[in-house]
Amino acid sequence: MTPDHNAPLFNFQDPEDIHRIKDVFDAAGYTDAGILGTLGVTNLSSIRGNNLLLLHRTGRGTPLETFIRLFLIKIPCELETVRHAVMPMQIGAWAEAGLVRIDRGSVAAAVELLPYKDLLIAYDPSDILRTSLKEHYVMGIGSSTITLDNLTVRRSSARTLDLGTGNGIHGLLASSHSDQVTSIDLNPRAVAFAAFNATLNGISNMECVQGDLLKPVRGMTFDLVVTNPPFVISPETRYIYRDGGMQADGITRKIVQGVPGFLNEGGFCQILCNWAVKRGEDWHERLSKWFVGAGSDVWTMRSMTEDVAEYAAKWIRHTERDDTAGYRERFREWMTYYEAQDIEAVCSGIITMRRSSGRANWFRWDDTPEKMLGPCGDSVVLGFQLQDFLASMEKVEDLLNARMRFSPDVRLERQSTPSVDGWMEEVTRIHLTKGFAYSGNIDPFIANLIVGCDGKHSLRELLGKMSDSLGANPRDITPAFCKIARELIEKGYLLPEPAEG
Repeated sequence: MTPDHNAPLFNFQDPEDIHRIKDVFDAAGYTDAGILGTLGVTNLSSIRGNNLLLLHRTGRGTPLETFIRLFLIKIPCELETVRHAVMPMQIGAWAEAGLVRIDRGSVAAAVELLPYKDLLIAYDPSDILRTSLKEHYVMGIGSSTITLDNLTVRRSSARTLDLGTGNGIHGLLASSHSDQVTSIDLNPRAVAFAAFNATLNGISNMECVQGDLLKPVRGMTFDLVVTNPPFVISPETRYIYRDGGMQADGITRKIVQGVPGFLNEGGFCQILCNWAVKRGEDWHERLSKWFVGAGSDVWTMRSMTEDVAEYAAKWIRHTERDDTAGYRERFREWMTYYEAQDIEAVCSGIITMRRSSGRANWFRWDDTPEKMLGPCGDSVVLGFQLQDFLASMEKVEDLLNARMRFSPDVRLERQSTPSVDGWMEEVTRIHLTKGFAYSGNIDPFIANLIVGCDGKHSLRELLGKMSDSLGANPRDITPAFCKIARELIEKGYLLPEPAEG
């Protein structure tokens, strides 16, 4: 079967066929739970590449098993089996729409279709990267998709912007808590996929627009901007989904410097991105300069830092897996580019901005916690609120007069080891059980400080109790006490008690 990758996308003679297709998938049980249950696994990553096992567990010819074989395992299926799976629709309608290709007695998927949460998402198969359409490849749901989804602020939004929408996933997810969503992509093929996915999932409050970055929404403002742009730092412009077409991390800088004018007061912009670590420069200081005069508070969370050689190898392998000679040549080009740009490493992470004009703004940077449990958008909002609180505590006296309460999600664990004298306590740790699940070792004095924050006593009172326990003068331990208290507040172990009245 010779794939025709240039066939029209989603060319439905009857527009209602899109809704009928979703009905067929729903009737078959083609959902996260349905697929995992059929395959007898808890997650798809555990069986990725194990086609023998997948084929063994999808051999009865049910509609669900047929769709798993077509769109997940990506192997051709017998025409009659697929005819049965798509009933009461005709398989010809699926072929005309560009979802499948028919060759004599065999049917192959022309797109990939994957359930994600309550959505069904279509995107390009990876073999597009080996065709003339490779520049316009539309990526599926990867780790960056899941990370940004997990960190997105999910509060009500009158208007949301999904910038660099790709297959449309972030706009689709935002549609449930937004009155209106605008999804933009430079790639017209991506816009077609996003529009199809919106219609397929019955989402009517999402508009899909082709254009360059923020140009199509000039004059508009938003309560939320989410963006997973083509952030890869490379010397190339071969793939719209990957290469931003600017030097180093220029596309990330351009977005964060341009977006404040498109945010309503208090609105958030969240950008999943890479940024360069340049030789002899502190990346925190370099990034902070991007936001001077932006009228926004900024929280940068770094997830990892990679040596440029590791970074280049990873991204080139994604597109050149079948071209060993081309892989080596491109690796040399990328390394020469990094040397010329003085780039020695690349950081990955998320930058969250909140429009806060008319006052001095703060810039905070952290590494992401080892664990992020469940949706973490509320943790992002809480982090901004806590940083606002700390920024308002300009004087030591202000902080000491504050009353705090411990988070309902904080837990303390003690680890003991056996000895001839019985169990000897070795480690005491605290951690949070939800959202940003920070953790760390603490001593008994800090443990008592946390549990003493009941909302009734000021930090000054707790400082007195700690100094008595230590047999120290309160003045001598005040600087260290305040530093520890600020760290506990910053990470959400302690929360401010609202002032009376």
